[in-house]
Amino acid sequence: MTDTHPLRSASTSPPTSRPRAKETSSIYPDPNSIQNARLRDRLRARRISPRLLVAYAAAIGLLVLAAPWGPTYALGCAVVFVGLALRIWSFGHLRKNQDLITTGPYAHSRNPAYLGSALVMTGLFTAAGNPYSPVGLGIWFAGLIGLIVFFAYYLPRKYRREYGKLRSIFGQAVDRHAAHVPHFFPRLTPWLSGDRQRFSWACVAANHEPIWPAAGVLALLIIWFG
Repeated sequence: MTDTHPLRSASTSPPTSRPRAKETSSIYPDPNSIQNARLRDRLRARRISPRLLVAYAAAIGLLVLAAPWGPTYALGCAVVFVGLALRIWSFGHLRKNQDLITTGPYAHSRNPAYLGSALVMTGLFTAAGNPYSPVGLGIWFAGLIGLIVFFAYYLPRKYRREYGKLRSIFGQAVDRHAAHVPHFFPRLTPWLSGDRQRFSWACVAANHEPIWPAAGVLALLIIWFG
């Protein structure tokens, strides 16, 4: 699953021929923002890297080789839904490059969208495997390897690239947020920063998030019925 840092500055692309809905434009007023592009244009602008090809191959392999078992499939579904809900909550607050978001899930974790993605990945591998066959165990082992790569390589790389950008935009407010809210695993009580940013479905749409819950549910259906 493709991810962006919850506070990452938006990149730009050439203006699209047709603007998105007014709600999206009001969240990201720059007409050249990639956030205002249609999904098709965003996919065309995405660079296909070896890392991305490996991720696609792993996703296809997971769906093709899935060997679900009822109890662990149900557990995996629950974890996926929690992860998707956390992503929706996160992107419902996010205004990339507009504000430093410290409310909602960002009062518990500085990277709640990444946490949601990790839960979705964990849930999908849990749902697709089983403890009674070599294939099922192999899927769980592959999922474990995927999580190790996620935490040991993907997240540190993202942090190095993105926190410098955040500090250049928001200055000391980033360090103040970091002093009270952990990187990844959430604190139980929210940090009260004094900001009043609230959840907005317009933000969810502007951040192109609705496609991912649909993809997650479709993947679970393929795992069980495929």
